[in-house]
Amino acid sequence: MLRRVLSFGVVFLALIGVSALVGQSAYADWEEDHPLFSAYPNADLEQAQMYDYEKFSFPASVVDVSQKNPQFTKVDAIGDVYWHNYDMENVSSVKVYENYLAAAKQLGFKELFACALDACGDEKQARELGSLVAVRGDVYNHHRNPYYWLGEKDTPKGKILVAWFVGAYEDSVSLQQVIVETEPLQTGLVKVDEAYANKPATATEVAPLSEEEKAKDHSMLPRYPGAKLRNHHKVDTETVTIPVANNATDKTPLKLTGDLAKHGYTMQNVSTLKVYENYKAALTTAGFSFISQCELEQCGTEKQASDLGDKVSIENSVYNWYRKPYYLLAKKSLPTGNVYAAIFIGGYEDEVGLQQIILEEKAVQTGLVSVNADELKQQIDADGKALIYGIYFDTGKAEIKTESKPTLDAIAELLKRNSDLLLYVVGHTDDTGDGAANVTLSKQRADAVVAALIKEYQVAANRLQAQGVGPYAPAGNNTSDAGKQKNRRVELVKRLR
Repeated sequence: MLRRVLSFGVVFLALIGVSALVGQSAYADWEEDHPLFSAYPNADLEQAQMYDYEKFSFPASVVDVSQKNPQFTKVDAIGDVYWHNYDMENVSSVKVYENYLAAAKQLGFKELFACALDACGDEKQARELGSLVAVRGDVYNHHRNPYYWLGEKDTPKGKILVAWFVGAYEDSVSLQQVIVETEPLQTGLVKVDEAYANKPATATEVAPLSEEEKAKDHSMLPRYPGAKLRNHHKVDTETVTIPVANNATDKTPLKLTGDLAKHGYTMQNVSTLKVYENYKAALTTAGFSFISQCELEQCGTEKQASDLGDKVSIENSVYNWYRKPYYLLAKKSLPTGNVYAAIFIGGYEDEVGLQQIILEEKAVQTGLVSVNADELKQQIDADGKALIYGIYFDTGKAEIKTESKPTLDAIAELLKRNSDLLLYVVGHTDDTGDGAANVTLSKQRADAVVAALIKEYQVAANRLQAQGVGPYAPAGNNTSDAGKQKNRRVELVKRLR
């Protein structure tokens, strides 16, 4: 906060004249009073800004706030714009206003518009009027007991316009001041290097990536030149939901299973458009077909675009990188299965953020984990049960497939080594189809396992009891292939008698 304790009145004017004030050099972070009008005694300068040659629209009427965009009569001026906000305590808004008004009249300013108290409209109108000239864009609570004045004066160097809004809140008064010193546009400040302008366009040079960084990218779709890898992960056989663009007629997302790679990149000093067109061209050249895509406003509102990007992002959030958005979802069919690429591109200030999913579709590979008697015994001792995934059946059938033999061998060995062990053999299914039918099927499969152990491995029948619970005791969710696979199992539960 900058304290100003200056005598109120006209500063410098009588000594050097208004013409000497117009056209002086200025800068954006203005931290002084304007030379034409000093601050009210003991006023605090809360904020000030200066713009060299800018257009400003002064309100010259009470503001109509009945419409979405407030309407008011405007007086436009172009020149050096000075914005000030002063705060004062233990003084009335009328005293501050009358002192500024007296100073303006002393200088010979002509009134263009003025209002006082109720003449400035209701509280909402008064606040809007003050906000139109406030350096912060809002007067907040300082809209009570309002006064507003707009005037102008011709000078040898051009016209000067000044506006004040004075409003009160509790024991403080806030004054918003705008002064525009009109002037013709000064050109010739920017010089052209004609030699550079005549040079042919050259590609942007980018430092080559290290082998370590290259290895982090997906081999099918490396990063944009100069991009920085923000985060990434790769998963062998995962189920993922990939969104379609917000402008799609059918907004059902794709649910796919396969090798998953997710990447997040950032790039500087490049547009979202250029990044998008390059990825689009690369996928087109590689033979991908586009399932869904959107550009800019086609991607919906800012929130809709942000939500779309969140679904592609590793962190489930694109943070600020959702402006000027582009999205594409593409597919290519290969002998080994389909490959999908989803890319969301958004910008923030001078930076572009890119979220990328590549999914190489494939079935879940099974048989990677072998079962032996010792492992089964450890599970039963620890949890009272062991989950078995190595007994296979055809869909809807209860006949054990031949590839189940290694698992049956392990169960038989477990029972042979532990002669006092009694087991419930419990069949489980996923939630596909009718629940009652699944219970029956799970019981039939448990019966088949018991029968095989008795017949083929000579296990005593009184050591085994078959039961089926269908989908009613899941080990995973039933909304993905991986979850359903966990639910299709046999459990060996230790029986006490």
